Amino acid sequence: MVIAEIGLNHLGEYKLALEYLDVLLDTNVDGIEFQVRDTEFYLNPKKKDLELSYDSYTKLASIIKSKGKNFGVALTDITKIDFFEQIETDFYKIIINDIKNRPLVESLCKTGKKILVSTGLSSDKDIKLFIEWASKYDNIVLNHTQLSNNPVECNLKAIQYMKQRYNVPISYGSHCNNHNVLYMALCFEPSDIMFYVKKDSNVKYPDDSHAILLEDVSDIIDNIKLLSNSVGVGNKEKMDNKLKESK
Repeated sequence: MVIAEIGLNHLGEYKLALEYLDVLLDTNVDGIEFQVRDTEFYLNPKKKDLELSYDSYTKLASIIKSKGKNFGVALTDITKIDFFEQIETDFYKIIINDIKNRPLVESLCKTGKKILVSTGLSSDKDIKLFIEWASKYDNIVLNHTQLSNNPVECNLKAIQYMKQRYNVPISYGSHCNNHNVLYMALCFEPSDIMFYVKKDSNVKYPDDSHAILLEDVSDIIDNIKLLSNSVGVGNKEKMDNKLKESK
């Protein structure tokens, strides 16, 4: 899947969330994801206005699914799983360091939905222990991401390494401010590509410098879909000359 992450960039405004959907639902995106944090997070005076109501999520999920797209949630609160199951969430994301939150991960795995588990703060040892613990589940995808905007620190080869080492699907979630990295990641054939989106370059968002402007999203998704086919199968095969000669 190609997944556009609105995250908390709706700024707690249902109307703004709808404005995101107005654009994203007209693109070739496969999934749209929101971020839902725990109660303690929203108690922070600087973050209290970032929360959407359950009613808002019910409506947003219905709109997204009615257009044939997948509705996803990056969830940190185990008490909210039942609600998101009731509105038929299609996939979940484990963020920050919640790879170590066994009760949360296990409860989400038991939904049977795809679970994308962020490895941004994890060591190789952390991931190995997690995979050993989670071996009984077949719906886990490890999400390779680096919590840095610097292209030099993307470490895209980790996608290939993790595939071979852990024998599970590996997705790629970008926090890089150079969006060409998304195209480079395709060479390592991630199971899913994830990137944040924002509406306005003049507004400061929770996920800002690495987020893609809505006006650019359609072209980037189309490029991802097209270029993913250019990776090929790896065999060197004889082919006819299909180059057009200039006249």
